[in-house]
Amino acid sequence: MPMNNSLLEANISDRSSCDQALETTFMVLNIAFGAVILLGNVSVFLSIATRPRLRRQPMNLFIASLAITDILMAAVVVPSYSLFCVGCLEYSVSRYCWFMEGSKDIALASSIYNLLAISYDRALAVYQPLQYPVLMTRRRAIFIIIIIWSLSFSVALIRNFWNHTLTGDELSAINHKYNVILLIVVLLIPCIIISVVNIKIMRTIRKQAHQVFALKNTQDADKTVSTESQTEMARKWKGTIACAVVVFVFVVSWIPRISFNIRSVITTDLSSNMLLQKLSIFFFIVQSSVNPFIYSFYRADIRRATLKLLSCNKLGS
Repeated sequence: MPMNNSLLEANISDRSSCDQALETTFMVLNIAFGAVILLGNVSVFLSIATRPRLRRQPMNLFIASLAITDILMAAVVVPSYSLFCVGCLEYSVSRYCWFMEGSKDIALASSIYNLLAISYDRALAVYQPLQYPVLMTRRRAIFIIIIIWSLSFSVALIRNFWNHTLTGDELSAINHKYNVILLIVVLLIPCIIISVVNIKIMRTIRKQAHQVFALKNTQDADKTVSTESQTEMARKWKGTIACAVVVFVFVVSWIPRISFNIRSVITTDLSSNMLLQKLSIFFFIVQSSVNPFIYSFYRADIRRATLKLLSCNKLGS
């Protein structure tokens, strides 16, 4: 099967205009954050995978799936696509950018789909708390995760249908159109949905919290019930805040890429826009590196399991 270098040609400009300092700076930053991604997300994944109590919670299964996405980002996208396919220097492995591009598509698609699943899980827990154990079982969560990864691989496989058959301007044109479709269907629409859902969830929890506190202040309120309600409300709030922060970081991380794609629609000369292109990939990497710290901060169960895993102490299930 013939290989083509159209993806490479789209990313590599004239060597005479190459900024070596810029290339070196982002190479060091990407590798450093890639190491953080790998350590943090492997720790979170193992903390959930090795603890039966944590594995029984559907929410934690989605977090583990998101951790796998970030591990893919650190293991494949950082040491390959970000170093050899985004820049002005050509390497011997750059001819395989079609494969690295596919890995990047899988990581980005699975990231947004996992966030959709997490938002859906939180919405069920808040709006239908009594039916939640029936509506979101462990088996159903695993089924949703299978769909997430199937769709993510499909996003990459579709691109490869023409990456090996077309060349030159024809390939560049269809890749450009496909990137625009992905931007709208895989990113913008899902981001709007999860942003709206998380905002509504936080407003609902705040409203419920006010109702609980109002109940506590009435003379006829049952103090025991009130205390239990406050504890449950605090748990829901922390879990939802963690999801909302991850969503916010994800949306912010996509701003440089959206700006780069909009510019690519306006002009085909992107050689002067190398900094924005590199920033767009760097922000993806940063986003993947902060996810485990966000969940470890807001979710005490994962935090405790991760700390015990890192300290090599066995946590009894």
